[in-house]
Amino acid sequence: ESNKAFEAAEAGIEQALKEIEEGTASPLLFIDEESLSDIGASSEVSLTNISGNQAIRTLYPGESATFWLNCLNIDGEAFPNDEISWSGDNLNICWDDESLEKAEAIVYYQEEGEYKAKRYYDGVQGDVSCGEGFNRSLQINNLSDNHNFINVRFYSDQADPVRFTVKGEPALPSQGVLIDSQGQVSDVYRRLQVIKGWPELPSFFDFVLFSGGDLVKN
Repeated sequence: ESNKAFEAAEAGIEQALKEIEEGTASPLLFIDEESLSDIGASSEVSLTNISGNQAIRTLYPGESATFWLNCLNIDGEAFPNDEISWSGDNLNICWDDESLEKAEAIVYYQEEGEYKAKRYYDGVQGDVSCGEGFNRSLQINNLSDNHNFINVRFYSDQADPVRFTVKGEPALPSQGVLIDSQGQVSDVYRRLQVIKGWPELPSFFDFVLFSGGDLVKN
């Protein structure tokens, strides 16, 4: 029964991902026994938006993560979601490893129809905190609605991962969807959670797009 409950929870995750891709997802989904090939199980799925100030990304050295500020306009269509909009002008990239002194943030924006990038590289301790444990930060200023997203990464000889998050005022827009699926067989329950984030650029893109005078150290 435990395996069947897990199977039902997995089916709930798969169905939610499918509906998200199709743009037909609702906050609550229910998959009955008949839809699960009569294995005697069912699943209930909830979808919750993850606000930017709650999004945490775990990175290893050289990896990157994307935090969205404002959607792109591609051929007249909002990408990746027309609800991605932010009216703030300052934010902080924070991380939880105090031994890591510096991190890199690359801000992508549009100016006169062209895509450009501005690089920030530094870190301070104690001045700004994004919450318990996130005591090192990199501040980014003078943002506007033509700034679309930020790629964050760090370089280090250490093998351990570092967690990053972002704090802005107001809170950043949704950074994706938390899918919570609970499978049930009789009185046996099993739960799975998956985060479906918005699209991220390939890591090499950060080394392809350059703008003159784009390095800012603060």
